[in-house]
Amino acid sequence: MAKLASELLVERLIDWGVDRVFGLPGDGIKAPANFAEFATSNGALGIRVEKAMDVAPAVAAALAHRGPAVVDCLTNPDEPPMPPKVEYEQAKGFAQAFLRGEPERAVIASTLFHDKIAELKT
Repeated sequence: MAKLASELLVERLIDWGVDRVFGLPGDGIKAPANFAEFATSNGALGIRVEKAMDVAPAVAAALAHRGPAVVDCLTNPDEPPMPPKVEYEQAKGFAQAFLRGEPERAVIASTLFHDKIAELKT
Protein backbone atom coordinates (compact mmCIF):
# COMPACT_ATOMS: atom_id res chain seq x y z
CA MET A 1 0.00 0.00 0.00
CA ALA A 2 1.31 3.45 -0.91
CA LYS A 3 2.21 5.82 1.89
CA LEU A 4 0.82 9.30 2.32
CA ALA A 5 3.20 12.22 1.94
CA SER A 6 2.68 13.06 5.62
CA GLU A 7 3.76 9.53 6.61
CA LEU A 8 6.90 9.82 4.52
CA LEU A 9 7.63 13.23 6.04
CA VAL A 10 7.30 11.92 9.61
CA GLU A 11 9.50 8.91 8.81
CA ARG A 12 12.16 11.14 7.25
CA LEU A 13 12.15 13.55 10.21
CA ILE A 14 12.59 10.61 12.59
CA ASP A 15 15.40 9.22 10.43
CA TRP A 16 17.13 12.60 10.58
CA GLY A 17 16.84 12.66 14.37
CA VAL A 18 14.41 15.59 14.40
CA ASP A 19 12.28 15.34 17.49
CA ARG A 20 10.79 18.84 17.67
CA VAL A 21 9.20 21.02 14.99
CA PHE A 22 7.77 24.40 15.89
CA GLY A 23 5.07 26.30 14.01
CA LEU A 24 4.92 30.05 14.33
CA PRO A 25 2.00 32.48 14.35
CA GLY A 26 1.43 33.73 10.85
CA ASP A 27 2.78 30.57 9.22
CA GLY A 28 -0.35 30.47 7.06
CA ILE A 29 -1.82 27.32 8.58
CA LYS A 30 -5.49 27.98 9.24
CA ALA A 31 -6.66 24.41 8.75
CA PRO A 32 -8.94 23.04 11.46
CA ALA A 33 -6.68 20.00 11.81
CA ASN A 34 -5.82 18.31 15.09
CA PHE A 35 -2.05 18.03 14.78
CA ALA A 36 -1.70 16.50 18.27
CA GLU A 37 -4.04 13.67 17.29
CA PHE A 38 -2.11 13.19 14.05
CA ALA A 39 1.18 13.03 15.97
CA THR A 40 -0.21 10.47 18.41
CA SER A 41 -1.52 8.31 15.58
CA ASN A 42 2.02 8.29 14.15
CA GLY A 43 3.69 7.24 17.40
CA ALA A 44 4.75 10.66 18.69
CA LEU A 45 3.62 12.53 21.79
CA GLY A 46 0.73 14.80 20.85
CA ILE A 47 -0.48 17.55 23.19
CA ARG A 48 -3.36 19.85 22.25
CA VAL A 49 -3.49 23.20 24.06
CA GLU A 50 -6.77 25.09 24.16
CA LYS A 51 -6.08 27.57 26.99
CA ALA A 52 -3.15 29.99 27.28
CA MET A 53 -2.44 28.85 30.85
CA ASP A 54 -1.72 25.32 29.54
CA VAL A 55 1.03 26.36 27.09
CA ALA A 56 3.99 26.29 29.51
CA PRO A 57 3.19 22.84 30.97
CA ALA A 58 2.60 21.45 27.47
CA VAL A 59 5.92 22.77 26.16
CA ALA A 60 7.70 21.45 29.27
CA ALA A 61 6.16 18.00 28.73
CA ALA A 62 7.16 18.02 25.05
CA LEU A 63 10.74 19.05 25.82
CA ALA A 64 11.00 16.39 28.54
CA HIS A 65 9.67 13.67 26.23
CA ARG A 66 12.33 11.37 24.80
CA GLY A 67 11.15 11.28 21.21
CA PRO A 68 9.05 13.19 18.69
CA ALA A 69 6.53 15.56 20.25
CA VAL A 70 3.93 17.98 18.88
CA VAL A 71 2.32 20.79 20.87
CA ASP A 72 -0.78 21.85 18.94
CA CYS A 73 -1.95 25.24 20.21
CA LEU A 74 -5.34 26.54 19.16
CA THR A 75 -5.10 30.20 18.26
CA ASN A 76 -7.39 32.91 17.01
CA PRO A 77 -6.99 32.87 13.20
CA ASP A 78 -7.99 36.55 13.13
CA GLU A 79 -5.18 37.62 15.48
CA PRO A 80 -2.72 39.57 13.35
CA PRO A 81 0.86 38.33 13.74
CA MET A 82 2.84 41.07 15.44
CA PRO A 83 6.52 41.11 16.33
CA PRO A 84 7.44 41.92 19.97
CA LYS A 85 8.70 45.35 18.94
CA VAL A 86 6.86 47.19 16.20
CA GLU A 87 8.70 49.87 14.25
CA TYR A 88 6.80 52.83 12.81
CA GLU A 89 7.17 51.61 9.21
CA GLN A 90 5.83 48.16 10.15
CA ALA A 91 2.76 49.66 11.84
CA LYS A 92 2.23 51.99 8.89
CA GLY A 93 2.45 49.09 6.40
CA PHE A 94 0.03 47.02 8.47
CA ALA A 95 -2.47 49.90 8.62
CA GLN A 96 -2.21 50.53 4.88
CA ALA A 97 -2.72 46.87 4.00
CA PHE A 98 -5.55 46.65 6.50
CA LEU A 99 -7.38 49.64 5.01
CA ARG A 100 -6.70 48.56 1.42
CA GLY A 101 -9.03 45.63 1.68
CA GLU A 102 -8.35 43.01 4.32
CA PRO A 103 -11.54 40.91 4.01
CA GLU A 104 -11.65 40.11 7.74
CA ARG A 105 -10.82 43.64 8.92
CA ALA A 106 -13.90 44.00 11.13
CA VAL A 107 -13.11 40.80 13.03
CA ILE A 108 -9.41 41.68 13.27
CA ALA A 109 -10.18 45.21 14.49
CA SER A 110 -12.49 43.75 17.12
CA THR A 111 -9.75 41.35 18.24
CA LEU A 112 -7.21 44.18 18.47
CA PHE A 113 -9.68 46.29 20.47
CA HIS A 114 -10.46 43.48 22.92
CA ASP A 115 -6.74 42.67 23.29
CA LYS A 116 -5.96 46.31 24.08
CA ILE A 117 -8.76 46.47 26.68
CA ALA A 118 -7.48 43.25 28.29
CA GLU A 119 -3.96 44.70 28.30
CA LEU A 120 -5.15 47.85 30.08
CA LYS A 121 -6.93 45.78 32.75
CA THR A 122 -3.70 44.05 33.80
